[in-house]
Amino acid sequence: MDAAVIARIDATLLPQMDRHHLRLLAHCLDSFQAMGRGNEGLLPDAASRRRWCEQQPVVAEDPAFLRSLMHQLNGAAEQLQVLADSLGKPPLELQLDDLITAAEARCHHQLQNRSADAP
Repeated sequence: MDAAVIARIDATLLPQMDRHHLRLLAHCLDSFQAMGRGNEGLLPDAASRRRWCEQQPVVAEDPAFLRSLMHQLNGAAEQLQVLADSLGKPPLELQLDDLITAAEARCHHQLQNRSADAP
């Protein structure tokens, strides 16, 4: 992710934790896009993710980090697939705007629910 992407995320009115989650999800999407070139917009499978991660020197040298990263990538893949399905597009065609819009909608929905529950 470049500084412009980080600045765009940080410029949202999202709470800090939601911005952090959005940065992580955007980074995972970038990684999946790097892994899945020529894959018709589909997310790479778990074996492809592992192979790609093992080719990254910092990751390959730390088995505990590799396990943790694979766990995080699997969770991000699920979230991105759900979002892509809801938008009717392949997951690797998601854009930062899609992620931001979904995060803002989720936060707005949570705020509405809190307001409705308040006495």
